[in-house]
Amino acid sequence: MPEIDTTTAVIALLVLALVFVIGTVSKLQMGIAAIVAATIVGPLVFGESVQEIQQGFPLSLFFTLMGVTYLFAIATNNGTVGWLVNWGLRIVGGRASVFPLIMFVVTAVLTAIGAATPAAAAILMPIALSFSRRNRLNPLPMTQAIIQGATAGSFSPMGVYGVIVNSVVQRSGQQLRDLYNPSVTWAVVFMVSLVITVITWLMYRRPAPSNPGTAQSESEENGHGILARRPRHQFGIQRAATLAGIAIMALLVLVFGLDVGLTALTVGAVLTLLFPNSAKGAIRQIAWQTILLVGGIVTYVSMLERQGIIAWIGDGAASLGNPKMAAIIILFVGALVSAFASTTGILGALIPLSVPFLVMSDGSPAALSATMLIGALAVASSAVDVSPFSTNGALAVANASYQSNYVYRKLFIWCWVLIVAVPIIAWATMILPPWGG
Repeated sequence: MPEIDTTTAVIALLVLALVFVIGTVSKLQMGIAAIVAATIVGPLVFGESVQEIQQGFPLSLFFTLMGVTYLFAIATNNGTVGWLVNWGLRIVGGRASVFPLIMFVVTAVLTAIGAATPAAAAILMPIALSFSRRNRLNPLPMTQAIIQGATAGSFSPMGVYGVIVNSVVQRSGQQLRDLYNPSVTWAVVFMVSLVITVITWLMYRRPAPSNPGTAQSESEENGHGILARRPRHQFGIQRAATLAGIAIMALLVLVFGLDVGLTALTVGAVLTLLFPNSAKGAIRQIAWQTILLVGGIVTYVSMLERQGIIAWIGDGAASLGNPKMAAIIILFVGALVSAFASTTGILGALIPLSVPFLVMSDGSPAALSATMLIGALAVASSAVDVSPFSTNGALAVANASYQSNYVYRKLFIWCWVLIVAVPIIAWATMILPPWGG
């Protein structure tokens, strides 16, 4: 490991912080900013070659994200996603007030099988909020249900966030892989997301204030829009084949340990050959922006790892004498940055920065539990996706029609409540007790 110069390490970390700022306040994509930063900092500060920098790009993560989002795009095109949504509509029957809970489940299922959270929110948010308007329901429980449901499903082994977290852990060494249990992270995130959804549902069961002059016409217009956009209810051979393909993929990944991305690509390729019309435009729907974002951040962080900056941070934190206090700082950073920037980006950056708290230099467990800290970080960084400045929060505001100001204000308040409350609760329940380390 190279000898660390404090000035050099601080410069490299400040550049990473600058990448997050630039990616948040400008139109420059954060992944591109991170790759450019690595291209500059690597040779000039650390003397690395371009080939060494390129080796830090996570190819396995690239294939995984490409595969699962390609398969989901086909499932959307052939109506399988629409069929699942209508299945949820039929379950709710005449009880409109419980529809947010159904939407939580439907969204969680979609993201758990590989749908990107913005894609799931973009598909379901217009339908759900129009349903709220037609039935004079408060829109906030519906928006929370979709956003939190997307988060709950995304940490599954096939979900986008789960793939990112597991890939970063895999790249962080055998010792961390042996200490980390991804099922616990998914269970914790799912439980917290469900609790937030239920609390919101109980708090806002009364209709939200509306504009009397526009409410009825808006409701009628969107009511017709929903009926026009709903896919037909017939199950069909394509949808049966798609669901069978997803089930087979889950079996091969979870039971036999096959690679998620390559398995998803194989299933998608078979469906494309069998039903070519369903694959039209599927490649354009692959989550290229997410792939670039995470790939860029990981490329930069990999450079920090090679240069020993990550271990240097751990040594500095260890000198504080209390790793559990350092953990809550990491959780607050994750929540605050994620609310205004990218959840995927912050997960890709903070998990490697947390490794020195989790594994000692000799490979033995450190003072904190890897499973508990990574799970707490996942909760703190993802629960704040309700922020109106995040993609999913912005989708909610954009689809709220004449209630958009109300939804914006409420989501903004909820965002700050969760920024403060979730890190404290996660720390108190997962890090502070004996099982936290």
